[in-house]
Amino acid sequence: MSLPLDPVATIFIFLIGLPAILLQTLPAELRRTVLRERKQVALSTVGPIVLAALVVAIGVYQSAPKRDDKGMAIALTAAELDAIWLPVISVLLVIAGGAALLFTERWRRTTVIDGLRRQAAAGIDENGRPVEEIIAALVELGQQSNPGEDKGLVIDALAHLVAETQDREGYDGSQLEHVLSGIEEVFLAGAHNPSSDNFRAGAELLLRLVLDSSDRPLRDDLKGAVQLASILGRASLRYEQPHIQLKFIEALAGAGGGAVGHATVASQALFEVGSQAIEEGRALVAMAALSKLELLVGEHQPVRGELAHDYIALLAHVWVRGLTGRDYAIRFLSDAAEMFAEPLEQVIIEARMACLHTARFRSGDCLAVMLADIRATPGMIDLDD
Repeated sequence: MSLPLDPVATIFIFLIGLPAILLQTLPAELRRTVLRERKQVALSTVGPIVLAALVVAIGVYQSAPKRDDKGMAIALTAAELDAIWLPVISVLLVIAGGAALLFTERWRRTTVIDGLRRQAAAGIDENGRPVEEIIAALVELGQQSNPGEDKGLVIDALAHLVAETQDREGYDGSQLEHVLSGIEEVFLAGAHNPSSDNFRAGAELLLRLVLDSSDRPLRDDLKGAVQLASILGRASLRYEQPHIQLKFIEALAGAGGGAVGHATVASQALFEVGSQAIEEGRALVAMAALSKLELLVGEHQPVRGELAHDYIALLAHVWVRGLTGRDYAIRFLSDAAEMFAEPLEQVIIEARMACLHTARFRSGDCLAVMLADIRATPGMIDLDD
């Protein structure tokens, strides 16, 4: 027997060291995710080595001396050994190359994330919601990923899980709490701030969610989506591109359509985004929020309670932005008698008291200034209607 030790040993060293080398080249957050499945990693690592060992064993068996009819051992010629070991080495090279391709593809970011998404989606058919532990793994990966494409892949996976959950026949509007909380963590609790494209993808995700839930009773998922749209909409104000915030405002307006309960939940979020936009000098965003809030009021007028308070408070933030802001707000209040179920003065006072109870001190101050200005200028707006 003549075993070509050098090439065989080289190939085995390559197969043994390849997984460790490739794992070290992965980004830290992706490597942690891959190593979560230690059993799968071990099987993937050992599999090519075992297969290569079987091929070598066949080569050893075929190259062993043969026996003649008298039982005498007859060694194979060099040509015969070459005819055996050349194909064996070729097969070993194919195994090594296949293993390299397998590991590279299996540990690619897109493949890892897609695998986690499929694992999480398995729970949708079983109990109507994605698997919580897999969602946590996806979220952790999203938190540590770089902004842009890397983080966007996780956001896209979560968006697919939202769509798959809502498309299930038994969906009742309360099965996405872990996904929604995970999305918030990906955006706000990660090591890297999301990019503007990431925020746009998050807004589109929430828009689809609320549009698919707007004709359902007001349940936890819709409330959570509205709250998250408010949080992310305000966080996205760090970017100058207004189309990003307008996407979140569109999602909030979609959530407010229909019953007054939906409108009330959406009005608070629109107020939060709009008031912060005003304070940060983002007039276009603030006016878009005010316009959508006015549409909600018009749909349910005459309004009272939180819907009325949110609307008048946002107008108060506009009012205190100088004479032009005051004149702009007056235009919205020209039909106050039809919009509100109570006199305007009472609405402003009640809204200010609501701000006091909810610690919205800046909004309460704006309302106080607006009321004082109206009282000091007779004929500006009729407070008694």
